[in-house]
Parts: sequence; structure tokens; C-alpha cells
Amino acid sequence: MVVDQIEIKESNVGWPQAAPLLKAVWSSEIIATLPWRDVVWANPDRRLLAFNRDDEVICHLAIVLRDAAWNGRAVRIGGIGGVATREDSRRQGAASTAMRRAIQEIQETYKADFGLLFCEPRHASLYVSLGWRSFEGEVFVMQPQGRVRFDASNPYVFDLKIAPRAGVLDLCGLPW
Repeated sequence: MVVDQIEIKESNVGWPQAAPLLKAVWSSEIIATLPWRDVVWANPDRRLLAFNRDDEVICHLAIVLRDAAWNGRAVRIGGIGGVATREDSRRQGAASTAMRRAIQEIQETYKADFGLLFCEPRHASLYVSLGWRSFEGEVFVMQPQGRVRFDASNPYVFDLKIAPRAGVLDLCGLPW
């Protein structure tokens, strides 16, 4: 296995270790080509860092905890964002291992009603293989111009206490 150790840290504590990987995976040149390049994102609550046996960060993901609304009902969401794997560690199970651990954290520690992430179609197969399901409804988020419908990338949910598949999901804040 490529992942030797996983640590979950407060966002600002984990940032110095995460930053080099995130900057390598999403350089400003790459971000300029992406459909979500102009989105203002939420700061994560936690960062999950996966290390190899040389104690190098090979995978990162952000965890965002959010009180939101689904069809007018208050819900607690465990959001996943900022998934990035070092190029030489891809297709070896690092992201899958990190995602499974993040879901465990969201479910057991934070007692979320469901998980939520946003991804581009080219990455969807990874998340679907891990049990994530497409959310076919509308998602609303806050942006500098106010409350807007979010369609920069596709929403996927992970069933925990509830299994939302459609309807109106209001994140009551910035997306992640």
C-alpha cells in the first residue's frame, strides 16, 4: 500500500504540509483552464493528509462541516474537497484510502447526515466506485454576488443518516 499513515489536522495546522502538494497539482496555469476557476471556496475545517513511508505527503483532502438545508430541512453535511494526489502516487489507492478514512471521520466524529463533494465528470468514476451517488437537484451557495445556483461542478452525496438524491440543497455558505 502506498499510504503508510494518515493524519487529520485543523485546517491551518495542516496547511504548511498540504500547500506544496496542492500547488503542484493545481498550478495557476491549470486552474485558469478549469470551470470552477472563479469560484470563492470555503476554508476547510480539517485537512486529511496521507503520508508514504518516507513521511512525505502524497494525498490531501479537505473536510468541511456545514449546517445547511435540504428541501427546507436542517441537515449537517460532511463535505469533502481539495482532493489531490501526488502524481507519482496516483492509481495506487491513495485517494481511495483517504476518502474512506474521511467518510469514517465525518460519520463517527462529526455525526453528519450525509457527505457531499463536487467534482468534474472526469473524476466521477472514482467517487462512484467508493459509494458516492449523483445528486440530481439544485445546489445553492453563497458567492460575493449573493446566493447563487452552483453548477461549476457536479454534486455527489454519500449516504449516512439520510440519502438525498434530488430536491433543493442550500449550503448556507461558500462551496467547498
